Amino acid sequence: MSAVPESLLLPLHWPEGFWQRPSASARAPILVLFHGLGAHWSDMQAVGEAIDVEKKLHLIALDAPQRPVHLNRGYVMPAWYDLYGLGPDSAEDETGLAAMAERLQRLLLPLLPGRNLLLGGFSQGAALSLYLGTRALLPARAILAFSGYLPLRRQTPEAIAGAPAIFWGHGTQDDILPLRYAQLGEEILRSHGFRVQRHDYPIAHGIISEEIDDARSFLAEVLITAP
Repeated sequence: MSAVPESLLLPLHWPEGFWQRPSASARAPILVLFHGLGAHWSDMQAVGEAIDVEKKLHLIALDAPQRPVHLNRGYVMPAWYDLYGLGPDSAEDETGLAAMAERLQRLLLPLLPGRNLLLGGFSQGAALSLYLGTRALLPARAILAFSGYLPLRRQTPEAIAGAPAIFWGHGTQDDILPLRYAQLGEEILRSHGFRVQRHDYPIAHGIISEEIDDARSFLAEVLITAP
């Protein structure tokens, strides 16, 4: 990052840690990426750089706070919010999701005048992106959901004008968040007026190059119509 002009770096204060890679344009869209449970921002750095090979976006990847996670018997690990289970009827950490949304609003909203925002993530990070974008807690133009699920699905709001377009990639062999989670999420989102482009891949819980290519094409289509 030492070669990047100081004027292109965004003033980010995120004590847990972060990475950013500016575009050559000071008004480039910002793509914020959230990693999965127990992971690190470097996972999403690799995804972001693979999607944006032409450096048309300002990339940001954040680290989640360290917190006890009930799903893993209270073990402390990076997590955007608590997880109580992965079953379709497991309890969900609504309070933790709301608290994380408030932190991210304080971080990101001051950076957005004159710029488009894109959100994306893997697994729990995908769920967080869907939560933030579908509820208009952050004014995202698009959401990239890789192997995620729709949190608080029974509280999904109706899409409003300018609601984000959603790319949802999922593995048909995913044994952590089965394909049914993607199918159900798409069904609910579409029934509430959201635009969803879903792609299935013959993989387990992960991301492959074909998915990256599809996400890149999706973003190109979205940004063509961006103001």
